[in-house]
Amino acid sequence: MNLTIRIKLMLGFLAVLSLMILASGLAYFSLTNINNSVSRILVHAHKYDMVDGLRHAIKQFLEVNDSLIKGQIKDLEYYNSLATGVEKRITYVGKLHLQDDEKATLMAVNEAFVYIKETTYRSLKSATSHKTNGITKLLRDVDKYKSILLDSVEGLYDKAWRDLDDITLMVDRNMKSGTRHIVTFALIAIVVGIGISIYISRKITTPLRTLSRAASSVAKGDLDQKVAITTRDEVGELVASFNQMLSDLRASRRQIEEYNRKLQEMVDERTVELEKTKEYLENILEHSEDMIITTTLFDEIVQFNRGAEQKLGYDRKSILGASIEHLFINKNMYRKARNSVIEENEVANFDTALMQKNGHIVGVNLTLSALRDNNGNTIGLIGIGRATGQIVHES
Repeated sequence: MNLTIRIKLMLGFLAVLSLMILASGLAYFSLTNINNSVSRILVHAHKYDMVDGLRHAIKQFLEVNDSLIKGQIKDLEYYNSLATGVEKRITYVGKLHLQDDEKATLMAVNEAFVYIKETTYRSLKSATSHKTNGITKLLRDVDKYKSILLDSVEGLYDKAWRDLDDITLMVDRNMKSGTRHIVTFALIAIVVGIGISIYISRKITTPLRTLSRAASSVAKGDLDQKVAITTRDEVGELVASFNQMLSDLRASRRQIEEYNRKLQEMVDERTVELEKTKEYLENILEHSEDMIITTTLFDEIVQFNRGAEQKLGYDRKSILGASIEHLFINKNMYRKARNSVIEENEVANFDTALMQKNGHIVGVNLTLSALRDNNGNTIGLIGIGRATGQIVHES
């Protein structure tokens, strides 16, 4: 069975595509697993953060509670704010996804906290003498529940920390395992894909080598070639077209040689005409009595003819590349005229004054025009001026 190149490529493409789909599926599965693990880390990290916050809040509350019972502080409003903060944190922790043992521990925390807070409030409402006499017993009761409260909240903290550590280790193992799976299967897909590509390329390129050698000979100028047709696929059609092309090229070569001969004659004639025209224009530019100056769009002087040298006294070599704006007495007038030329193509016959090299001022009737390239883009300016009289002025 003779398979066409299209079918061969299609089979290879399907094989490589299947490998890519399998590799992508494995990568998606691994990344989904990693993403779920990371989400679990965030949940446990949030739980750890909430429990740690409750732990610190309870420790601060207990310190203030002892000071309040002993009469070391009198700020009941601050104590109430601490108690409210602890209550809120207990409520927040209770809303987390806790296990049964954690819920029991949190309940113990809440009961111990409530007992300590209510006992403290009762002591503050009692008479001063009674408070002094019973403070030792009150502190013992509070210390008992304070120990329960601290042990319980530390238990919650240790459990949250261990859970976070365990899930972090598990995610790390999952990430390493997923990475190994992705890299392994990717390498397998690459190797198999390369093997399939090499096999298909050989099936396609082998019949093309003869054609390639013939084409190389043709590129060197040997048109007396004829390639035998050995396949019935697109390559065979290509060989037939190649042989027809050689026949057409041999006929075209004769026509091109004749055309080149005639074209060369025309080019030689045109070159002579252009040289004459160039010489003529250069003579006009050089021997014109009028000042002819051309510039770039950045006002840099490009051409400065003999008439300009005579009228202004500047040497051509020294003035080329300088800014034409420095020649004008009224620089604002030049800028306005320059902008008008760029927008309207030409500003004709306006009187202005230019500075000669010796410091004298000479009146000039000037026409400015735009220089454009073949695409119509403005590339510079050309100024043609005629002196109208000299105004003597020592600079």
